[in-house]
Amino acid sequence: MRTFDLPWQLAMVSQPISIHVFRARQLAKSETVVTAAPIDLVVSVFGGGGMKGEQGLEAAFGGSAYYRDEATEEAYLAVWGARNGSRFRRQPRESGATLQTVSGEPPARLVWYNSGQKGHRPEIR
Repeated sequence: MRTFDLPWQLAMVSQPISIHVFRARQLAKSETVVTAAPIDLVVSVFGGGGMKGEQGLEAAFGGSAYYRDEATEEAYLAVWGARNGSRFRRQPRESGATLQTVSGEPPARLVWYNSGQKGHRPEIR
């Protein structure tokens, strides 16, 4: 797993980082656009904190979703909504990351999401 401690390290990555864009029903009252990125990229751009580094993302967007592949241990943080997704993709680019947009869910399952309500984090089974 790649780790990016500082934003300038993003510019040093020669291969594009995959950002997944897809539609899902689990995170909102109706189907919504979800944008997911590798957790190390998200933490390097938005800051960390919390159990999985989600607090920086939640402070910026008011919520987050956590995806994880149990076999490979790859993890992704996501936001939902078209405007949030656009801003979510723009900020890593402005930090120097080269992104590749992939249509479809990340190779992981949704573990939990936080919609910004204090103490509210539905566990997905």
